[in-house]
Amino acid sequence: MKKMNILLLLVAIFGLGLFGCSQENEEADSNTSVSTENSSVQTNESTEITDSSESTVNETTATSQNETSHSTETSSEEKETVPLRKYSDEEKDELQQEFLDWAIPRAEEGGMAVTDDYFDHGASGSGDWFAETEDGEIQVQQQSMQEELPGYDAYDIHALKGVVFYVSSSGVTGYDEKAGETHGGAGGGRDYGGLADADYSIHKYLLGDNGVVYELIGSVDELRAYQAGFGLYNDDGRTKDIEAEYTFKVSDDTDAQEAWQEILQNYQ
Repeated sequence: MKKMNILLLLVAIFGLGLFGCSQENEEADSNTSVSTENSSVQTNESTEITDSSESTVNETTATSQNETSHSTETSSEEKETVPLRKYSDEEKDELQQEFLDWAIPRAEEGGMAVTDDYFDHGASGSGDWFAETEDGEIQVQQQSMQEELPGYDAYDIHALKGVVFYVSSSGVTGYDEKAGETHGGAGGGRDYGGLADADYSIHKYLLGDNGVVYELIGSVDELRAYQAGFGLYNDDGRTKDIEAEYTFKVSDDTDAQEAWQEILQNYQ
């Protein structure tokens, strides 16, 4: 009887112990399962974050490349020019007239006058007349055909004439014939002073053989002389007798730029 009681007691004790071990093992297995699942989730999330990061980097790189490409294309468009070649005096006259034909109605719409008398001077030496532009010196007039002072090849750009816009003091709009009739004394005395309203600016346009319109804007006092804005080389073709006081900028007049490009392309 005693043995039976002892056996029952042992069974009860070890049975409870095994039950406890079973619970601990199940909890351990459960913890291991949860840990594995959490690790898997974290790994997946990390992978997704990495993929997302790589995607963002790729998108940023693509955007940067697109922006660079667009910037290059824009810059290329802004710098588009016409192939350089020499033009005869007859062609220069025709080109100026075609641009003037475009400019006259433009001036009328804006209540301004325009003239093709864009440059003149009095007695001077034999050197070239030139102007300063944002793109370097532009040859305006080569006085000596026998000598290069410094001559055609010394310039990257050459003016195929030009026009001048201003508000007329006498109310003229469109082409102003008086500009060609106004004469001054020796030394380039011809000027726009008797034609232009001093309350408004004068706009001098130079038509470059590279297809670019260069513009100089100034007051009547600054630009009244026909030779204002231009310089002169000495007879040695190296030093300068008259420095160009101002710099012609690439004109912001996009209509004028497009018109000049179109006109010049027809002569290529």
